[in-house]
Amino acid sequence: MALHHCPECRKKISDSIEQCLHCGFSFKEADLEIYRQKLEQRRKENAEINRKSIKFHLIWLLIFVLVIGLSSVLFS
Repeated sequence: MALHHCPECRKKISDSIEQCLHCGFSFKEADLEIYRQKLEQRRKENAEINRKSIKFHLIWLLIFVLVIGLSSVLFS
């Protein structure tokens, strides 16, 4: 009887049980497939957020570089 972590609450549980004693997460194959689909959906949402964040940071970097460049030209 080995222990592994519940994917939902991250607490250690026996690998022989079908449901987490702490959070009630089910280890039945149908429920695991639903969980995998939710994880994939979250991964896609996080990738989209990261993509938008990178764009935002690049725009601010461009503005910063332009302001520094413009100020160095004007004040030299």
